[in-house]
Formats: sequence, C-alpha cells, structure tokens
Amino acid sequence: TKPYLNNRQIIVVKDGSDIKSKNDLVGKNVGVQKGSSAVDAINADEIHNQFASNPTYETNVLAFTDLEIGRVDAVVVDEIVARYYLAQNPDKKFKVLDDSFGTEQYGIAAKKGNTELRDKVQATLEDMAKDGTMKEISEKWFGEDVTTIGK
Repeated sequence: TKPYLNNRQIIVVKDGSDIKSKNDLVGKNVGVQKGSSAVDAINADEIHNQFASNPTYETNVLAFTDLEIGRVDAVVVDEIVARYYLAQNPDKKFKVLDDSFGTEQYGIAAKKGNTELRDKVQATLEDMAKDGTMKEISEKWFGEDVTTIGK
C-alpha cells in the first residue's frame, strides 16, 4: 500500500542519563534488536563506529531490560514500538531523545502481483482515514496521530 504511518528510529535512555543527543553516544553501549530496521539505520551513520559496543537482542523487550539494569546506555528502536512499550510500562523511567537515526514510513505488503488485495487494503485504509478511525486508533495506541493518509 501507500505509506500509512510515520516512524523514526529513536534513541531511548534512562531518565537522568547524561546522553542528550546522538553525538553523546560516542563511547557508549547502544543496544538494538537484531534484524530490525534500527540496525540498518545505525549502520548507515558513521557514529556507530564510535560506540563502545553495539549489542543486539532477540527482542526489543530484552534491549529495554538491559537499558533498565544498566548493561547498555541507550537503545535505538522504532518509535512506534518504543511509544507502545513505554505506554504499557509507565513504571519504566526512560526518556526519548529528540535526536534520531532517521525516518521511515510503514506500508502493508501483499504478495507480489496481488493487486486486488493491495487495492482492497488501500481502500480500507483510506476509508479509515476519512471517517477518523485511523486517527482514533493511532491516538489510542501511540498518544498522537502518526498516520499519513489524507494529510
């Protein structure tokens, strides 16, 4: 489909961390989920060569756990994933930095050549945008409207 959601690769640190920007990650341990687009975003930025370490995790939850206990200084993660995790775990004392490792957009994939399915999904997304359902869902789960259709 056409993109329906905005996303960034954000940097999450513990409250009170001295890390205030991407440049502050030099010499730090920066965790990331293995195989995620966050890995690609980090590797595309030269700063990753200056990390003390860049451990990968099977899940973002494991990366956040290591952040919480101090094994890593920061986690780079999809903003959508992080905002949901933080909303579901308000007891976690994390901070999202303004700086990021870039933006991307989400779309829905269908088997190559299956234009009928793609077009039906696209029409449904557009209907949801028109009647406000998409915005309502986005605000419920992410605290703001991060959708792109109809804007």
